[in-house]
Amino acid sequence: MKKLNKKQKIIILVSVIILLILIAVIIGTNIIRNQITSEEYNVANGSSSNGNLLPEYIKAGITLGGVTGTLEDLDTSDATATAEDILWGKIAYAKGQRLVGTKVVTVKQGKESQKVFENNTNLIDDYGNNVKVPAGFKIASDSATSVTGGVVIEDVSAGDEYTKGSQFVWIPVGNIITEGNKIENLVLGRYDFSGTGTEKIIQTIDNWQDTSESVESVDLRAKELEGDYKAKNLKDFLEKATNSKGYYIGRYEAGDALAVDETHQRTENSPITDTVVSKKGVYPYNNIIYTEASQLSRNMYIRDEFESDLVNSYAWDTATVFIQKFSGDTNYSRQPGKNTTGRLEKCGESLLANVTNGDEVIDRRCNIYDMAGNTCEISTESTYNVTDGNIIRGDDYYGDYGEVGGPASRTCIVRDASTTKANNIAFRVILYL
Repeated sequence: MKKLNKKQKIIILVSVIILLILIAVIIGTNIIRNQITSEEYNVANGSSSNGNLLPEYIKAGITLGGVTGTLEDLDTSDATATAEDILWGKIAYAKGQRLVGTKVVTVKQGKESQKVFENNTNLIDDYGNNVKVPAGFKIASDSATSVTGGVVIEDVSAGDEYTKGSQFVWIPVGNIITEGNKIENLVLGRYDFSGTGTEKIIQTIDNWQDTSESVESVDLRAKELEGDYKAKNLKDFLEKATNSKGYYIGRYEAGDALAVDETHQRTENSPITDTVVSKKGVYPYNNIIYTEASQLSRNMYIRDEFESDLVNSYAWDTATVFIQKFSGDTNYSRQPGKNTTGRLEKCGESLLANVTNGDEVIDRRCNIYDMAGNTCEISTESTYNVTDGNIIRGDDYYGDYGEVGGPASRTCIVRDASTTKANNIAFRVILYL
């Protein structure tokens, strides 16, 4: 046999070492693979690496080593729930998909989500009170979440390009739940605020047809006026507001979306424009007569889901009582509207000067603006025999309307169209469902 030289010996030695290394790697890999497979097997069959069987890893109905499995395989293929079936902000899973809830049932959820309601929708406030939101509206971003603070809705798609952004405040009627589960009752009615300013009820839905001479003024239920416009069916408003447990009053005086100054003048025969809104920062829709105010209010929204109309005495008086009950300003009905600016302000910007300690404050209560000042507001109310004319409500920036002043004021204006237009007379729109 030929003797190997030194170089050949080294090559053979290196080859042997490499072979041994490869064998060691193969053996080690198999050991690791067997360990992993063993662990997977243990888990799949209900045991941990230390040999203890876990029921949550064993399929339900199978027993291993004396341990009965509890693992259920959930089949979600038959799921029918959608995001609208799940409360807003909550998360669920179905058919391998993640669902984030869009269903809104509370005012707070509506405010947080800014959801626009496609249909008339009943919500509940922080204390469990009903709030009925009309189709095409959302809860405004600065709304209260309880009715006592003033729940505000905002037009998103309910009207046209002008009304978009218009806002209204919910006036609850009936029993109202307040903090601490206390109950306050707010009767939908016509009130007298003379004397101390404390409300005294005159008429309710139970005696709304009482038009005896003992009642000094009435709403124009079926009385013909100049032109084609008169008050809507008052009983219909009372019944719907009662059934809905509330109605909406304009957050602001009616404004003119296109007015560029405070005069809003037009000739007697010029047509009115359908640009009425309920928005902050626009000029009030003034220099207008009753029939025009009625027409604009009724036509602001033409929807099957809800109605708009010129404010009536029930809507105005009940809103005033609502403010006195829940704003903390128990004498608001007699708050004079005169402010130190001495001129008409844009909607939502009027200041009241004659308040406690003489401080000037913005005329805002329960999220409703300018019921005490800025302009007097035409209503559907008239004197009993209708010979004197319509009643305007509230006070104005002059501060000299009415015997009392403030929202409680009832001042008569004559029906002659040539004398009712004025810079300090506008109107306010209501909604009901």
